[in-house]
Amino acid sequence: MEQNTKIAAKKRIFDAAVSLFARRGFAAVGIREIAKKAGVNISMINYYFNGKAGILKEIINECYDKYYSAILDTGGEKTPLEERVRYLTRNMVDFFRKNTELAIVAFSTIPVDIPEIIDLKIKWIESKREATNKWFKTLGMDVKNAPLMCVIRSFLTSIIFGFVEAQYCCDHIVQAPAMPIHLQDHFKHDDHAVVMDDSFYKKYVEILGCVYLHGVMSMSKKKGKKRSKKKRK
Repeated sequence: MEQNTKIAAKKRIFDAAVSLFARRGFAAVGIREIAKKAGVNISMINYYFNGKAGILKEIINECYDKYYSAILDTGGEKTPLEERVRYLTRNMVDFFRKNTELAIVAFSTIPVDIPEIIDLKIKWIESKREATNKWFKTLGMDVKNAPLMCVIRSFLTSIIFGFVEAQYCCDHIVQAPAMPIHLQDHFKHDDHAVVMDDSFYKKYVEILGCVYLHGVMSMSKKKGKKRSKKKRK
């Protein structure tokens, strides 16, 4: 029972911090505010996380673990390429929909005055570089082409994260009690607005997957080689 209580307290602290950091930013939120929202003593935050930066580390670790699981779980080498792209797009959309606040905090918070946080992010990226490069090579990408990879690596993430984050912001603007009524009305969905339900996201995944597949394939070195062979003939 005592162990379960400790786990519950730690999770409340974690969840409270994620929510506050996502809405107000890491720098603007204090330990006391997190403790109040979580219903715990400040000392418990230091005990479980060793301070606010420790909570951010936990958030980054959980987010990046889920993120890379989503982008690397696309089937085996024998799975047709189009199907793998569909898996990738669906997994990423599901990840950002289910972990919106977590992603906002982990991806958007860059505290340059806390080197260990920057170092943690770099370690995550470097640890998964070989696996992600293998995926891009499957698509026919030249991973040594720096400008190309700067575009391709962040393509899906930027589009999906940007869309989901904007939707999150709009939803919370509507709910904000201090926001002027005319601004709240501007962001409310009327009868003609698009409903962001599962049906919408199913079509969203299909369209985005198609754009990604054909866009990437048009720049792949494999296709370039085929064109060169045709010219020689």
